[in-house]
Formats: sequence, structure tokens, C-alpha cells
Amino acid sequence: MASFLKGITAAVIINGSIANVGAALHYQGETLPPLGINRKRIKMTRDGFADILDALNSPLEGPDQKSLIPVERSESTFLFLVGQDDHNWKSEFYANEASKRLQAHGPGPFPGIIDLFGLGGGLLEYRASLLAGHGFATLALAYYDFEDLPKKFNSTNMEYFEEALCSMLQHPQVKGPGVGLLGSSLGANICLFMASFLKNISATVSINGSGFTGISAFCYKEICIPPLGLDMRRIKRAFSGLLDIVDIRNDIVGGYEHPSMFPIEKAEGPIFFIVGQDDHNWRSELYAQIASDRLQAHGKKKPQIISYPGTGHYIEPPYFPMCPASLHTLPKTPVIWGGEPRAHSKAQVDAWKQILTFFRRHLRGTRERASPKL
Repeated sequence: MASFLKGITAAVIINGSIANVGAALHYQGETLPPLGINRKRIKMTRDGFADILDALNSPLEGPDQKSLIPVERSESTFLFLVGQDDHNWKSEFYANEASKRLQAHGPGPFPGIIDLFGLGGGLLEYRASLLAGHGFATLALAYYDFEDLPKKFNSTNMEYFEEALCSMLQHPQVKGPGVGLLGSSLGANICLFMASFLKNISATVSINGSGFTGISAFCYKEICIPPLGLDMRRIKRAFSGLLDIVDIRNDIVGGYEHPSMFPIEKAEGPIFFIVGQDDHNWRSELYAQIASDRLQAHGKKKPQIISYPGTGHYIEPPYFPMCPASLHTLPKTPVIWGGEPRAHSKAQVDAWKQILTFFRRHLRGTRERASPKL
């Protein structure tokens, strides 16, 4: 419908296909034939069920290309939600192909943003999808525990992030000369590290980042920022029975001159710090203030800092449920993240508006779109 009909401005596709599957589709003289099926590729599982994942022909080869749905004609913004283990068909593959076709035929180029999350690994794309709906070409960047990436985060191989930046800058749908960075938690620290050492970064948003290393050094080429270190004896047990790790990091002796702090004064673009005052992963408000002191001590303008009372560590886009606690990969047990539900939810709504405003201001070429909710 979105590919042929006018007036459709947004479409959410859940485990969909970019090709016509089933019977032929007809609309005003146009016909999309069904994608071919090779029943010989149907497999049987150990449980005796048929696995049809590979039964469909590729819509990118031979006569089956006529089955492709022309999504590039659409006036709509798309959000693709895919299950990576979908065995009806290859939903992730189809979503990626749709994305490529939309980019190749879109009205770009667009201002670019690289989006990074924290510990936990894998690929999270929902925030990048929302940013794309606001006119930003957004790369949701996985950096460990996804496909052929390392199972654990390696902070001594920061050249990987430089490659991602270069890829964005060279993409025909990304408008230069620089891109923006958005990160949460460890992802925010990676963004701050990137902004400190790499060129062509026009704006950086740190959501509850620290600006310091952790249990290991951060290295770029010959430069290594030594680890801040942890003291696991500082772990407390909250009233709920869950662990509270807010004070396990070593003290910041020397303030902004501490050797484990990133040289954020070298950043080419402005940095925006979003802080939850009840963050129980680490003391984000303190770290943001130290970052501000460092920038001003080196003759830089005081950065924008917004601190939200009653707000915990995981500040998500608006209307996402608050995450008060979850499994932490370091102590390998659930920990509290802080936050009071009402205050945290309000903070998420305001923080999202502030992020969009910041990127529109510093990444040229984006105009506010009609999107009152997200």
C-alpha cells in the first residue's frame, strides 16, 4: 500500500518481506508476480517440523526481481522490526534490502549520526530508526557480541570506530563535512573518546557517560588512556536485595587532570551531556561537571548539561518503559540502575526533544518534521 498509494506517511513493518510472496498483486495496470519457491530447499528439524527459511528464491536474481515491491516510490517513513531468528523467511535480509533501496532513491543526502549503546553487546536499532524518521542518516553501530564481531568489548581496538566514521562520511546519503555521535553509558564513553581523537565529528551527545576509562585502557594507535580501575569491595546491597554498584569506580583524584580522563578538549564540535541525577551505574552528574571543568580550563565554552532529578541510568526515547534493574555483565548478577518511574518517564520525553534540537542546530540541513510524539 505504501508503495502505490498516496497519503501514507508512516509504516511499521514487522517481519515483512520486500518481495511479493503468495499470489500476484495487481494495481492500476501493474502486476507484481509472486516470488518463486523451491520446495527442495525445505528442511526437517529434529522435532519433525518443516523449516521453510530457505525455500523462497532470492528476489535479487533472475526473473524473481520482478517480485520486488517498489518501496522507493513510497512517501512514507518506514520502521522495520525484525526477528533475527525468524524462520518464515529472512526478515532481516529483506529489511536491509529495503533500507538500501530507500537510501538509493531518497532525497538525500542527510546529516549523519552514529548511535551507540552500552554494555550488553548486540545490535540495537530502535533509537536509530526514530532518528531516521527525523531526517538523520543514522548508523546503529554494534561493536561486540554480534555476528562476526568479538564476543567481548575490546577497548584497545578503537580503530574499528574510526572505520565506522569513515564509512559514514563516504556514504553518498550522508551530508558532510562531519557527523554527530549519540551514545548511552559505555556507548557514550566511546563517543567521547572518538570526539577526543577523530576529525569530522560535528556534535556529540553523551547520555550518562563518564568520560573516563573503566577496567581497561582505551587505546587509539600509539596513545593509551590508562584504566581508572574498580574496587568491587564497594558494592552495596540495596533494600530490594539487588546490588548497587554506583561507588565501585576508583575516586577521581586530581579532578579533570586525572590521567584516566579522555582529552575531550580536543573535540572539534560541541558536547551535550544528559545526566540522570539518580544514576546508579556511576555518578554521571559528577562526571559531567568534571568534564565541564576540563573544557573550560582549556579555554573551551561551557558545555550544555541537563540533569534530571529522579532519573536513572537508562534514559531511553519517549514512552519506553523504565529499566530500574537488570543483569550486569561485570558482577554477573542483577544491579539497580536508579530512577523513579514518573520523573524518569518525564525526563525521557524532554531529553529526546533536547537531543533532536541539539543535532538540528549543529548538523546542518535538518528541519523539524511533524512528529508530536516521537
